[in-house]
Amino acid sequence: MEVEHLTRMSVRSGNAPNLYEVESETEPGRFYQVFCNGTLIKCTCQGFIHNKTCKHLKRVQDFIAGQEGGREEEEGMIVPDPPSTPSKWVKQIHGRDFITYEGLLALAHEQGLERMTAWFTQLDDKLAVAAAEVVFKDGRVFYEMADATPNNVNAQVKAHFPRVALTRAKARVLRDALNIGLVSIEELEE
Repeated sequence: MEVEHLTRMSVRSGNAPNLYEVESETEPGRFYQVFCNGTLIKCTCQGFIHNKTCKHLKRVQDFIAGQEGGREEEEGMIVPDPPSTPSKWVKQIHGRDFITYEGLLALAHEQGLERMTAWFTQLDDKLAVAAAEVVFKDGRVFYEMADATPNNVNAQVKAHFPRVALTRAKARVLRDALNIGLVSIEELEE
């Protein structure tokens, strides 16, 4: 039955070198990005983010092997990195899970973060709106925006609310890039 599921998942080349897209088995039309350069293989699905392995990796390996005329012997196979423990970056607040900015940044570096930039698009004494961009070594680029006001930040950082907007924008773009559905602690209002 496993083979039957794998053959139904469509694989196609992505828009950057060594990047592939694998269609979701449960959500037709949704594709996960898999980076595979021969020594490193990573996927944007939740299974890989949490366990460092997923069914999409095998599908891409089979796709590549088919293009190259067959699979290599076991010793030449691509092996995912050992699992890390992203749970150390997940905190519970009022019974709900949130991820820390520190954790998002660490996971992004594991997946090849090359550059992160943030800037203000609007800034006055009542509102700060920031944008952020992240670029990965495999060519993926993501953008996101966030805002902060003196009234929607913790009282301890009220005087520094513009910096909260920058951090929120960076946290959001990292969550998008890593395909993480948990809201970051830094995005919470007071």
